[in-house]
Amino acid sequence: MVQVKMSKSPVDPLSAVETGSQSHYFQLPRKLPKRKSRFKRSDGSTSSDTTSSFIKRQGSADSYTSRPSDSDLSAEEDREAYRREAERQAQLQLDRAKVKNKTEVIGLNRGETCFNHNTFLNVLQISPQSKPVAFAVKTNVSYCGALDEDCPVQGAAVNFDAKDFLHIKEKYNNDWWIGRLVKEGADITFIPSPLRLEAMRLKQEQKQRKTGGNSSSLGDMVTGNWRTTPPSAGESKQKQKQEHVPPYDVVPSMRPVVLVGPSLKGYEVTDMMQKALFDFLKHRFEGRISITRVTADLSLAKRSVLNKRPIMERSNARSSLAEVQSEIERIFELAKTLQLVVLDADTINHPAQLAKTSLAPIVVYVKVSSPKVLQRLIKSRGKSQSKHLNVQMMAADKLSQCPPDMFDVILDENQLEDACEHLSEYLEVYWRATHLPGTTPLNPLLDQNLMTPPSALSSLQFSETQGLIE
Repeated sequence: MVQVKMSKSPVDPLSAVETGSQSHYFQLPRKLPKRKSRFKRSDGSTSSDTTSSFIKRQGSADSYTSRPSDSDLSAEEDREAYRREAERQAQLQLDRAKVKNKTEVIGLNRGETCFNHNTFLNVLQISPQSKPVAFAVKTNVSYCGALDEDCPVQGAAVNFDAKDFLHIKEKYNNDWWIGRLVKEGADITFIPSPLRLEAMRLKQEQKQRKTGGNSSSLGDMVTGNWRTTPPSAGESKQKQKQEHVPPYDVVPSMRPVVLVGPSLKGYEVTDMMQKALFDFLKHRFEGRISITRVTADLSLAKRSVLNKRPIMERSNARSSLAEVQSEIERIFELAKTLQLVVLDADTINHPAQLAKTSLAPIVVYVKVSSPKVLQRLIKSRGKSQSKHLNVQMMAADKLSQCPPDMFDVILDENQLEDACEHLSEYLEVYWRATHLPGTTPLNPLLDQNLMTPPSALSSLQFSETQGLIE
């Protein structure tokens, strides 16, 4: 018979197991009260050891989470490093776009990055003809890049107003392009894509709906003809369509020059004066200009949104739609060379004829200020011209009624030399605006700031007009 020794002293659990199973059975109840022994807190309440240990562990966890862990700090550093690396890569791509034209002049491929430093310095000193841009756009909204914090390189976003022109060189990603504002001295920068501008517009509308106002930080960044409030039921579909304009319209890389006036083309007076200007431009900008005749009716080609293939109107005009489309595409191709493009368009006699096309031309108005002088000039050309006097005078009157902002250049000088100088100065400024700083024409002699005299025939033709005006 096993005798159990009832002792008040605690028993070692390991020794109890060694004495046998019965001994273990009788020692177990003595252990339970000890595990559930209670202690007294400072506030007088009591709790078990297990509860106390839980509270201590919980307090330890709270103390741990109150400060950033090493992994959190590491993740934050990784994000900052990734942001810096992304900005560095964006800056490199922007810098490559700036010097790409110069490096390709001496035969360096786009992928070549290891070349002699002295060679690279020599390349930067070369002033070659600028490489044609990928495409150009006309802006319909204003944008302030200084307020855009999402630019791949901080402070490297473009600023532009509505009706400005941009040269796009390449795509950076879906939200950004790389290009430059068509302005003298403008550098290559990041340009927001239509996708990004549309997303910004939607964000702006959401903010205005929440605030109930028309002011927001985003509104200062992008402004234009975008609708900011939902249309009312009474608004017409035509008005809604006009308000929803795209941020950009694709246009030729070089805006074509179109002459209108003093009256109708196809009649001697207008053809004579315009031919004198064509002769001057041909010699003054030799090597930098392309003068081409266009017989198709360009007014039939309506503007296409971000697409070089125009949408045609149905018309019974003499020009077939295929012919008009072919001429538009030819003009775009000529503009890719970044040379001045001058159109001798037979059917264009008013700036409104080209207002809805994608050509965005430089409209030059050859103006005879006095109707009496124009009338005398037409009569001096003989009976064949005098019998169409009324038609020519009506056309001249329509041009004189146009607001000045419909024309880019108005030549109202009485002297041919003065008119030529006026037009030359405008085109020289435009040439410098469309070419990167440091680039020069193909022929270095053309860089001289000299007035090229018009041809003898042109002077003779204009002398008749000069005599009548004086």
